[in-house]
Amino acid sequence: MSSVITLDFEKWKAQQTAAGNPVVLDEFVFAYVPNLDPSQAISRDEKLPAANHIVHRQAVNKTGLASENAVAYSVTLGTDVGHFDFNWIGLLNKASGTIGMITHAPTQKKIKTANGLQGNVLTRSFLLEFEGAAKETAITTTAETWQIDFTARLTGMDDMQRLINTDSYGEAAFFGDSFAVIRNGDQYTVKKGLAYVGGLRGVLEFDQTLSYMRNTRVYADFSYQGNLVSQWKTVVKITVANDLKNYVDVAGYPHYVFAIAQTDGNGDIMDLRSQGTLSDRDIADIQKQLSAVKENINSRLAKSQNGADIENKQVFVYNLGLTDTVDMAASAIPKSSIAQHSGNSEKLVMSQYVTTRLISERITKSDAILLANRRLEKSQNGADIPDKKVFVKNIGLEKTVELAANAIPESSIVHRSGDSQELVMSQQVTTRLISERMTKEEAVLLAVPVGGILIWGSPAAYPKNYMPAFGQQFDPFENPELVKIYPSGRLPDYRGYVPRGWDEKRKIDSGRVLGSFQEDAIREITGVIRTGSRKIDGSPDIDNTTGAFSTISTGTEIAVYGRSESPNAYTYEDKEFRASHVVPTAHENRMKNVAVIFLVRTR
Repeated sequence: MSSVITLDFEKWKAQQTAAGNPVVLDEFVFAYVPNLDPSQAISRDEKLPAANHIVHRQAVNKTGLASENAVAYSVTLGTDVGHFDFNWIGLLNKASGTIGMITHAPTQKKIKTANGLQGNVLTRSFLLEFEGAAKETAITTTAETWQIDFTARLTGMDDMQRLINTDSYGEAAFFGDSFAVIRNGDQYTVKKGLAYVGGLRGVLEFDQTLSYMRNTRVYADFSYQGNLVSQWKTVVKITVANDLKNYVDVAGYPHYVFAIAQTDGNGDIMDLRSQGTLSDRDIADIQKQLSAVKENINSRLAKSQNGADIENKQVFVYNLGLTDTVDMAASAIPKSSIAQHSGNSEKLVMSQYVTTRLISERITKSDAILLANRRLEKSQNGADIPDKKVFVKNIGLEKTVELAANAIPESSIVHRSGDSQELVMSQQVTTRLISERMTKEEAVLLAVPVGGILIWGSPAAYPKNYMPAFGQQFDPFENPELVKIYPSGRLPDYRGYVPRGWDEKRKIDSGRVLGSFQEDAIREITGVIRTGSRKIDGSPDIDNTTGAFSTISTGTEIAVYGRSESPNAYTYEDKEFRASHVVPTAHENRMKNVAVIFLVRTR
């Protein structure tokens, strides 16, 4: 930002002083100058901007004495002034048009209160310094606090407090069931209560009801709003959206949002709220960890007990895989019971050596051949099995063989969708296709973008998030995407009109602007009347009309005409023009049509 006292002012001031007149600067001028760079120095020869760049003029509200060589001028732009942008401010003498001081500033917005939208208040002050300023301007009132614009300071204090709150509450904090989303069929209730979002403390005064929700999220939207002369407060709003980030609205207020719940395709709710302060959450985590430690201690064996504190030793042995070992040990034969000779004892057993020797001494050759034939040859690899089905059954593979006979070969598995009745889709493809399915409501919304038109021909209720194009106003805060398409905040009125494809240089309907209305018109209707036609017998030819003309009557009259003084007979014909002889007619020009409503998707 840069400022300068003009050379024109110095010349005019000298003239006023010489004439004994006070130096009066009594008007502020605000302008928007395209491509103005506020970082560059201002020429002292600069003049008033062109009239089409001036956006506002206002008398000086306050003057004050800062010192004998410095005086202050101030102006306040209230909420009744706007809307406009400005980057050039000048202080001048209204009577002579002399500019005293000029400031180049970054582009700023001035918003007027309108249609329920709160405007802003701006205060701008100039400090003019020159030798003998107090005497020459005749300003004697001491400058008071009106000269100070506290807006930036107060905004900084508010934001500092907000950041301090985030140190204690994090991105968001909820208490008890505040802002909890409760489902009852297709109706959802957001519970009232206190919460912190983005460091702002806000209260939802009443329970809020939401309707049918699938595969979406519910957000708490907090914004600190007010103006210099009003009480500031946190405005709390509940918004349903798939994804919502912190944003700044058209009035310049920052909004901080936090997802408090999420619904799936069945409408079931997942609670996303963060409970309590950051300290509360840390304490809860510590308590959870302590509980885990206690549970860990109580569920461990002491080394010094060497297994004596095992609660169920039989299960312990089973988990170690030693059950069979223990069973075998219980029925094992001690070495002292192994005998090296045959006998009649019921407690002793014979060694392998003695048993083999005795068997070999008793078996005959024919017995050996018979025993050998009862065995399978290793080299046959199962080819000499006499009854393979019984063999498979005995080794427990009967079900496996049945499953294999009905199995789908790996070559039949495909990795894409299709219409084959013999191929099958892999698990990966099937899972992906199912996960990509959209709900009916999502499909309807994606089919028509925000601001798009849906033709509706039923008296039933309109679909959700649609409004009829009846020329009515809409809420820009509730429909932020729609206001980008219709910045006026008003929908077009399409009642009684039919749409026509925009010409766009095809030269069938030239000169049209997209979205413009066109009144009715008809093509040229023509007809011909033939005069002076007579038949051979002298009677009028009644078929001497074409097109939209017709003969409705003929006749003969006797009258005096021409230069004759006696009556003469003449014939006449009455002609009529009717468009209905050529085209269908009605009280308006129209095409064949059907009555429908044009619905606009709002969000």
